[in-house]
Amino acid sequence: MTTSFGTGPHTVCLALTGDLDHDTCGELLRRVRTALDGRREVTDLHLDCRELELVDSMGLSTLLEIHRCAGRDGIAFHLDGVGPALRRLLELTGTYAYLTSAQRSGRSAGSRHGRT
Repeated sequence: MTTSFGTGPHTVCLALTGDLDHDTCGELLRRVRTALDGRREVTDLHLDCRELELVDSMGLSTLLEIHRCAGRDGIAFHLDGVGPALRRLLELTGTYAYLTSAQRSGRSAGSRHGRT
């Protein structure tokens, strides 16, 4: 799995390519942390999944963790370009609506320091 990212004043976008599995999940978490570190003005995190191929259970767990941490920090989480294989996985596990509907939770004091 590889990522590339672009940022705007309030948005971080990470494009995911390849596989999101046991071997690559740690790298995705590190890249999300790096992209968001010190950027208190970020309101939206987009993960572009158009080039994502395989997502295993560890990959799904990582997406759920990123979603949870983004919500805790008041950042709207977006999965963009969800292909048929990822959509099927999300639907089978009952996580499609949860991961694809952007929601923001309130920011708690100091929560931005320990995200994802």
